[in-house]
Amino acid sequence: MAKNWLEAHADFSAGVHTFGQCMALADLNADGDHRLIIADHGQFLANRSQAKLKVYRGTSLIAENAILDLPVAIAAFHMDTTQPRIPAIAVASGPHIYIYKNMRPYFKFSLPPMDVSSVERDVWAQAKEGNIEVDILTDMLSGLSKEVGFSRLTARSQHLLSLPEAALRRKFVEEQKSQPLKRQTTITCLTTLKKALPDEDAVTCLVVGTESGHVYILDSEAFTILDTVQVSGVPCFMGAVGLRDVEFRIVVACRNRQLLQIKRGWREARPLAQPPAQTLGLAIGPNAVVLALMDDTLRWYSKKGKEAWSFL
Repeated sequence: MAKNWLEAHADFSAGVHTFGQCMALADLNADGDHRLIIADHGQFLANRSQAKLKVYRGTSLIAENAILDLPVAIAAFHMDTTQPRIPAIAVASGPHIYIYKNMRPYFKFSLPPMDVSSVERDVWAQAKEGNIEVDILTDMLSGLSKEVGFSRLTARSQHLLSLPEAALRRKFVEEQKSQPLKRQTTITCLTTLKKALPDEDAVTCLVVGTESGHVYILDSEAFTILDTVQVSGVPCFMGAVGLRDVEFRIVVACRNRQLLQIKRGWREARPLAQPPAQTLGLAIGPNAVVLALMDDTLRWYSKKGKEAWSFL
C-alpha cells in the first residue's frame, strides 16, 4: 500500500538535535497560530551551554532560551486563568521541571526526595566514622541490592557498585562518605491532563513519569502533588484523557513492554495490554490508544486493551 506524506515545512540545515518527547505545538501568542517548540539538545554532552528551547514559525526561528540541564520531555499547558490565555512551557530535566512563561524562566519544581533504606543509611554512617572497610561496605550494599533491587539504592551506592577496581572504590568512598545521603529519582516522560474543564485553554495538570516507577499528577497553580500512583515498570510514554477533578484515564507505556492504565482513585496502575515490541510513540483518544512500536507497526487498542488492528 502506497504511503503519501504531505511535507508542510522542511529545513535540512536547521541543525536541530532532539526527539519526539521534546517537541510540542502551542499557541504562544493567543492568536490562533500554533508555533513549533523544540528542546534542542545541541552538543549538550560536549558543551552544556548549547541546550536551547527554540520556537519556530514555519522554518523560521523566532525565539530561543537556554536550558539549564539535558531535557527529556516538554509540554505546553495553561497554569492559571490570567488573560490573555498564553500557555506556559514545562521542560523536564533530571528530577526538575523548569517552567517558562512568555519564553522566560519562571519557576522550578523539584520532585520530592525518596526514602533511603535504613540499612544503606547505616552502612554509609559507619563508613563516615571509619568503622567499616570499603570491601565490607561494598559487599553489604551488593547484598542489599539483590534483596530490594538495584534501582532502590541511592545514586551513590549504585555508582560504588559499578566501579570495577578496589582502588577506585576506596577513592570514591573517601570522597563521598561525608556528603549527605539522599535518593532522588529522575523524570522519564511528561504529559498533560485538564483539571476541571475540557476547554482547550482550561487550567491543566502536569502528569510526570519517573525512573522509580511512579506517576505524579501535579497541580499547576500551586505546584503540589495531587496524586501519586505506583507503576510496575519505568514509564517511557504517557497519554491522558478526561478531567482530573471528575474522571480521567492515563495510559502508560513502560520499558518492559507493558501497557498500563490509571484511573481516578487508583494507587497502582493496572495492566491494559502487552504489545509485542517496545513502544516508540503513543496517542490516546476517548475510546482508543494507538501505539507506534519497534517492530515497525502501528497498533490500535480499545480502552479495554483489546487489539483491533495493526498496520505495517
